[in-house]
Amino acid sequence: PESADYSLVHEYFIPFGDIKEIHIPVDPITQEKRGFAFVEYEEEEDAQHAIFNRHNSTMSDKTVVVEQARPTRSREMLQRPLWADEGYYQKYTTEPK
Repeated sequence: PESADYSLVHEYFIPFGDIKEIHIPVDPITQEKRGFAFVEYEEEEDAQHAIFNRHNSTMSDKTVVVEQARPTRSREMLQRPLWADEGYYQKYTTEPK
């Protein structure tokens, strides 16, 4: 939730293992929290336990979605449409038979 701060997020996720880092992104213009956080554990297994046990749970009366982070696309990739990638058509289209 937008009201979540470092200590609340830490308290919510620490039962599953040692936390390496917590990052709570803010909007670059308003400096308000964006409503999500990244929690990195020391051990992969601890992260999997947190995902299993906290996904769709509640924190401060809000539903919490806990997933493994997806890799970000490079800045170059963000400035062009997905279909500009050569592999896009191969992956998402089928040839007539």
